[in-house]
Amino acid sequence: MRWPKLPWDTLEEWGISLQVAKTALAAAFAWALAGWLLHTARPYFASLAAILSVQATIAESVSRGIQRIFGVMGGIMLAILFTHWLGLHAWSLALLVFIAMALATRLHLGSQGIPQVAISALMVWAVGSQVRGYAWYRALETALGSVVAAGVSALLWPPDFTPDAVESLRLLAVGLADVIRGMAEDLRHGLEPDEANRHLKSARAIDAGLARARRAMKRAETSLRWNPWHRGARGRLQQLGHAIGVLDHSVIQVRGIARTLFVTLDRDVSQPSGALPLVLGRGLADVLEVMAEALTSYAYLIQAQDQHAAVRLEELLREAHAMRHQLIQKAGRLLAEDGGRFLDVAAVLVDLDKMSQDLVVSARLIIPIVRIIS
Repeated sequence: MRWPKLPWDTLEEWGISLQVAKTALAAAFAWALAGWLLHTARPYFASLAAILSVQATIAESVSRGIQRIFGVMGGIMLAILFTHWLGLHAWSLALLVFIAMALATRLHLGSQGIPQVAISALMVWAVGSQVRGYAWYRALETALGSVVAAGVSALLWPPDFTPDAVESLRLLAVGLADVIRGMAEDLRHGLEPDEANRHLKSARAIDAGLARARRAMKRAETSLRWNPWHRGARGRLQQLGHAIGVLDHSVIQVRGIARTLFVTLDRDVSQPSGALPLVLGRGLADVLEVMAEALTSYAYLIQAQDQHAAVRLEELLREAHAMRHQLIQKAGRLLAEDGGRFLDVAAVLVDLDKMSQDLVVSARLIIPIVRIIS
C-alpha cells in the first residue's frame, strides 16, 4: 500500500520541514523563557543553545544539550583560571584553546562539546572580564536553551523510525532469498565454477544490506529513547532486534554455502561437472528453493506480523527438513568413496539446518503459534 504524503513531507521540497519548525519554536520559546526567568534583555545564548540542540530524535537532542552545557561550563572555568593567572595575550589565547579542546577531547564530550569548550573559554576570556556576570549568564542561558530544545523534541511530534527498520530487515531477507534462489537455479542445470564464483560475490555483497539494516535499527532505537508517544513500539523493536540477529546468522550461512559450493567445484577445475553429481545438484537446488521461499515468507512476517505467513513459514521449514534428511542419505550412497565431497554436501545442509532453526524460533517470537520443527 502506498501511503499518502503528510503535509510537511510535501513542504520539505521547499526546505520547510518539521525539524525546521521545531527549531524555530524552540529558539523563540527559549528567548521568551530566559527573558522572563533571568530578566535579560537579549538572551541570545538561550536561543543559540536551542537552535544547536534540537535534533531529529529526543535522545539526540538531550545528548547535544548535555554536551553544550558541559562544554560551556568547562570553558568558563578554564577562562577564569587563565584570565586570573596569565592575562589577555595572544600566546595565552593559543594555550587556552589548546588545553580546552585537548581536555574536552580526552573527556569525550562529543562533536558539540569539544568546540563549545574552546568557544566559551574564548568568549569569557575576551568579554567576561569587561561585562559583569557574563560568564554565568551564558551558562544559565545555555542550560535553559538546551532544556527547552529537549522539551520541544519530546513534546512536538517526536519521530518513530521503527517502520524504516522493518523495511530494511524485509529487504535484507528478500535479498538473501534472491541469492539462494540464484544458486538453486544454476545448480539445477549443473553449476559451473564461474557461476559459483559469481554467487559467492553476491553472498558477500549482501553484507551491505546487513550494514544498512543495523543502521536503521540503531536509528529506530534512538528515536524511541525517552519518547513518550511511541511506547508501544518498544516491544516491536525487541522483535526486530531478534530478527536482525537471525538475519545476521543467515548472511553468514548463505556466504558459507556459496563458499562451499565454490570450493567443491574448484577442487577439480578440469572436471567441474564431476565435482557434484547432477542428481545431488538438483536435490540441493530443491532444498534451496524451499529455503528461499521460507526467507520470502519470513520477510513478509517481519513486515506484516501475519498469522498466515507464520503458518506458511513453518510448513516450508518442515518440508525443507524432510528434504535435507533424504538428500544426506542420497549423498551418502553416491559419494561413499569421496569423503571430501560428501562433507561439502553435508556442510551445506548443516548451514541450512541452522538457518531453519533460527527462522522458526524467531517466527515464534513474532507470531507465537509457530511450533518448533521436530
